[in-house]
Amino acid sequence: MTTIPFPTEMITSTDPADIIENTMTGRGFRAAIGDGALWSVGAHDIASVPGAYQLGGLTFLARILPMTETGRSDTAESMAVLVSLTPADEIDVEVRRIADGREHARIPGIYIDQIQRIILALDYDGPEVMNPRYV
Repeated sequence: MTTIPFPTEMITSTDPADIIENTMTGRGFRAAIGDGALWSVGAHDIASVPGAYQLGGLTFLARILPMTETGRSDTAESMAVLVSLTPADEIDVEVRRIADGREHARIPGIYIDQIQRIILALDYDGPEVMNPRYV
């Protein structure tokens, strides 16, 4: 089993009411992202979670080309993506490398109609972390 590099409270809950709320929010995020965008980044181990603000979220593992000191790597790495609902009814997306937990990208304050484009922007092999055509 892969260890997801986010604090435990962001990805697990035992309260039945929280589990229901997290599931509903996670399903909404998954529907907004769409299967095509998830497949584009090689998403797997998709789960509804409490998220960074305990208001619900979605997490999944993805295959993303990481940035190195010399630019974009040629080999994709497994990364964890956490999509969280914020108290301001916005969405934060955080991407961390599985190998060392280092942050790859952080996109705060987006809205539901932008979430699919943000996930697609992660699947990029250019000099920036995210594809500028989608951000």
